[in-house]
Amino acid sequence: MNGFKTTLIACQHCGRRIMVRAADAARGSITCSHVGCGAVNSLQSAFQYDEAIVQGLPEFGKLTYLNKPEITYPLQFGPNVIGTGDSCTVQVERFVHNGRCFISRRHGTLTVTFDKWSGRLRYQLQDGALDESRQHLQPSLNGTLLNGIPLQKMELIDVENEGVITLGGADRFRLAHFSIPAAMLTTYKVDLAFNPDRTE
Repeated sequence: MNGFKTTLIACQHCGRRIMVRAADAARGSITCSHVGCGAVNSLQSAFQYDEAIVQGLPEFGKLTYLNKPEITYPLQFGPNVIGTGDSCTVQVERFVHNGRCFISRRHGTLTVTFDKWSGRLRYQLQDGALDESRQHLQPSLNGTLLNGIPLQKMELIDVENEGVITLGGADRFRLAHFSIPAAMLTTYKVDLAFNPDRTE
């Protein structure tokens, strides 16, 4: 194994440190040499994906208004404040039902992040939005539901692909995740050393 550095790991059985050499790493296991132990330790390589991948993505998913599926709203990376106000990342129309609009000016927040372990975008929903001037979460007037279940105050919940977000009890939006192509993920894969003892 080119460029392999000898490292110490903690034995998975006795906890004492053992030295891993290139031959052990190539074999995928090492036997603890301490007297009375002799346990075989599995050496699994780990990896993650470089978060820089998000800079090259063409999109970050979208919301589709279910009453009129031709109306869609693109999402951006980071917090997406959804509401009717001008300051919203996702500014929706004032959909009127019986003379009333049930969506608040800053109704909810859908945050798009990157999970470096799975290589997927993650979508988390919260009722309300951060009030910049007072630095606290201001809830919506009429609430937010995910797949028909109301979100509690301060609750932050993952939204699966095709999940339905209801704003104010009247207006429903379907979330479409953006899936990062496997070929693109491969180029951002970063191999990590297997379970090294970080105390050294």
